[in-house]
Amino acid sequence: MKAAFFNRNLIDISLQNTLKNFILVFCIGLIGTLGFAPFHQPGLTLLSIAGFYGLISHSPSIKNTFYLGLFYGLGYFGSGVSWVLISIHDYGNLNYFLSIIITFVFLLYLSAYSVLIACGYQWLARSKYTLMNGLLFAALWCLADYLRSTLLTGFPWLLVGTTQINSPLKWLMPVIGLYGTTFVTVFLSSLLIFILKERSPLRYAGLILFVLLLLSPLSLQQVQWTQPKSKPVSVGIIQANLAMRDKWDDALFWNLLTFYKKNINALLGKDLIVLPESAIPLPASYLNDYLSELHYQVKEANSALILGILQPKDETETQFYNAIISLGRAKGTYQKEHLVPFGEYIPHLLKTITNWLALDMPGIVKGKPYQKLIQIKKHPVASLICYEMAYPSLLRKQMPLAEWIVSISDDGWFGHSLASYQQQQMGQVLSLLTGRYQIMANNDGLSSIISPQGEVLEALPAFSAGILASTVYPVTGNTPWIEWGDYPILLFCFILILFAFFSQIKSLRM
Repeated sequence: MKAAFFNRNLIDISLQNTLKNFILVFCIGLIGTLGFAPFHQPGLTLLSIAGFYGLISHSPSIKNTFYLGLFYGLGYFGSGVSWVLISIHDYGNLNYFLSIIITFVFLLYLSAYSVLIACGYQWLARSKYTLMNGLLFAALWCLADYLRSTLLTGFPWLLVGTTQINSPLKWLMPVIGLYGTTFVTVFLSSLLIFILKERSPLRYAGLILFVLLLLSPLSLQQVQWTQPKSKPVSVGIIQANLAMRDKWDDALFWNLLTFYKKNINALLGKDLIVLPESAIPLPASYLNDYLSELHYQVKEANSALILGILQPKDETETQFYNAIISLGRAKGTYQKEHLVPFGEYIPHLLKTITNWLALDMPGIVKGKPYQKLIQIKKHPVASLICYEMAYPSLLRKQMPLAEWIVSISDDGWFGHSLASYQQQQMGQVLSLLTGRYQIMANNDGLSSIISPQGEVLEALPAFSAGILASTVYPVTGNTPWIEWGDYPILLFCFILILFAFFSQIKSLRM
């Protein structure tokens, strides 16, 4: 009787401790997103990853590790991309119950990558808290982020390296890219646990290595990877701040056209005027007279105008490109290449489900993989539309010809949430990766001018209408990342994991 009672108490205590660990790792995941905009606390992301590393290193079983990875992911992604619920409910025309279910399933999918990191680490790591294990953990995290950014069209949001845009590690980005910066960030987090747990003099070596890795990137701060090519270009951004639900209101539509015309007049004479994604919520073919008038008006003023609008694929006008068109002293068109799953198209494998849910999706089709660059007074520029800003590879293939970057978006889909701030932060990363100025035009806020060093030089407030007048410099040159891309760091991570895999196989055979 006493033995049974004692054993039952041990089981109860074990379950309580396990539950506490799951709650703890969920909270640690929540803290991890505080490194992203608008909070900008990169040190907390480092501590979050360190806590996750420490917990999975102590995990007694693969089952326990699975749940640690799951709950960390739910905390991390649940806090970081909660705005997905707003988009699904408010603009997907689904009730709250169904919207919450779909959002939760999406979070479970994203959390699967945290599970992959945790379980992969426990299986491959041969001992606790070694420097090699820290490298293995960083490699697993880096490759998991790459897979999340690639599989099923990808979702490269909340990549850890992004949090370092205001830390000394930012200067690594033009050299080893965003994934490389993620690798170093995660390895630094593992070093924190190594320093705390190691009892031999090696802990001091770990401390020295931590300080060197954190501060040595400052030596790259003065390196000028790109150089100004010509005199500055004057630019103007128009931010309408028209709510998504109001875009198809007849009275407000005509007010919108008047608003744009008035503010374009105020900016005439600037080299470039930029309007955001889907600035005018009608296909271009419906607005021939209005657009023709704008074209001749800005051309007479020796200005260029680019704006986001739907462009018919053919004369049937049943399918459209989400496009950037150019007027006045600009030439060319850019058609969005990487569409938003569920926002602009339905993945083929899920069409049966979405048909059953009666989701009404626009007939948006993707543009060609390689398109000619838009020319602004003979200056070639790189173009990105909204979600594409999360994919640095789409920008890289427009380099090194592009002399600056124009990105347009409409974050009205996500309401008053973190999405606009996170996207601006990703814009900072893009400028730093390529060493180029960026003009960000957003319908509902944070339209910005970003420097080649990834700094926001000027910005309009969120959720307000206004115009921003500034200057940018056309630049020329390559960063190492433009030259090599992400291949070196991904190959390095793959080799590390492969080495750990064969070491584990060898030890199992002995």
